[in-house]
Amino acid sequence: MRMTTLLTPTLKKEPAGWQDPGAIRLLRGGYALDLHHGEWSLFPLGALLRDNVAWTFIHAFMDEGFQQLEDLLYRKEGIQLLAQRVVQSYRDLPLRVMELRGGRLLLSGIEASSPEECQKNLLYFIENLLENMALSGFKIEDATLGKEGAYIAIHAEDEFAASSKGVECPSCGWYGTTHAHAGETKPFRTEEESSAQEVFTPGAESIDALCSYLEVPSEQTIKTMFYMAEMNGVFQPVTVLIRGDRQISERKLLVSLGATEVRIAEEKELIEIMGQKPGFLGPVDLPDTLLVIADSSVEGCKGVVTGANRPEYHLTGVTWGRDFKTERVADIALLEEGMDCPHCGSALRKCLWNGVAAVWGEPKDALETLYQDQSGSSQKCALWKGWIHLDSIITALARQKTYPLGLAPFDVDIIVPSIKDETAMELATNLYHEMVHQGVVALFDDRNERAGAKFADFELFGIPAKVVVGRKAAEGIVEVQCGEEVKEMQACHVTCFLSSLLNDDDTQL
Repeated sequence: MRMTTLLTPTLKKEPAGWQDPGAIRLLRGGYALDLHHGEWSLFPLGALLRDNVAWTFIHAFMDEGFQQLEDLLYRKEGIQLLAQRVVQSYRDLPLRVMELRGGRLLLSGIEASSPEECQKNLLYFIENLLENMALSGFKIEDATLGKEGAYIAIHAEDEFAASSKGVECPSCGWYGTTHAHAGETKPFRTEEESSAQEVFTPGAESIDALCSYLEVPSEQTIKTMFYMAEMNGVFQPVTVLIRGDRQISERKLLVSLGATEVRIAEEKELIEIMGQKPGFLGPVDLPDTLLVIADSSVEGCKGVVTGANRPEYHLTGVTWGRDFKTERVADIALLEEGMDCPHCGSALRKCLWNGVAAVWGEPKDALETLYQDQSGSSQKCALWKGWIHLDSIITALARQKTYPLGLAPFDVDIIVPSIKDETAMELATNLYHEMVHQGVVALFDDRNERAGAKFADFELFGIPAKVVVGRKAAEGIVEVQCGEEVKEMQACHVTCFLSSLLNDDDTQL
């Protein structure tokens, strides 16, 4: 392609407000216009880069037996319709499919048995593909993705460019989302035995205000929150208990309840349930009709402070098992910076990352389709889903000096420092046509622009190879650069050399 026909609005200066070098490179290099809801709005160079990355994954998955679909997986009922149409016998399984949707490659699989082994192998397969792109991905644990479900991520340096925020352990190298398992949590317990006492706490409607008024640490308090959870198509109230120094993970809560949606109860709903506004609610003497779930940080607590279910009053000395209890206990806390690592106990720190991929198992009854096993019995299918975030990958690739061969939008950039040099222009034009004929994807910089600007744009483009047709054009000699190596050679040998380079990683200048 000729530069004079290509839309490449490069920027001379770095865009304000960005720190991630990959994001800056995409914006400055005329690859992207902006980032919207985690996906790049792309110019032609960016679209070519994304397509090349997508097809690298698609071809690799095809070799593993995946089928490519169109306009099906993105639909909520799409995988169900597919299963009903094509799955009847164990011979039809496993059925693994993919679908390209903008900046994402959607994945799904219907299995005859538990999908956990497939999920584990798929995550490993994706990590290997990233490694082939010279990218280092790492596994991010998340409790809401199931036993073998996880994210694969790449570090991000810019909060705006980062798709997610999580935590990492500087001691053992563990990574997790804020919805990862919190690990073993010890409840707060006082040494002395005391009975529950009602105390006047005017205006102490928040944990901070309560701790200040009673001079107690936040971990000695219990927050009592009310949610509305949609289960079996009906919303019902749920009381959620968690230690005062922790926050509720609504995603963990959703999964723990098996609900389709959870939301904080509105004030009018709370008044209808408890007869009062929030601020002084607690777990003691709750109505028997309420569903109560406690975070693991609450089970076994002793001598804690809770709301008294009476305006302006709290209870002190409250103890699990004596004053309140629930059979439903789960890990529903957000994992945050400063909390203990669930693996080694060291303090966690914040981590910014771009989610490259995710794989997770769906509930056992996610598919209604039955298949006939080898004995002739009807069995339920197992289902897993996932995605690959292509735009996170191209952001990471843009941090490298050049894009890898096969992924870069062009294999080579042909530059004529001065288009007034007719001999150089003629040689460059012939070379360009020869490359196109031989299957080398070439960009011909035929702009009437100063040489410095052309070389600067080449650095921004990140194209693996450069051919400069300049002062020795009359002798048929050009300058070829691949990586850091630069060499002069006869123009008639360049196309053959570049063709061999594309098919052999060991080719040397």
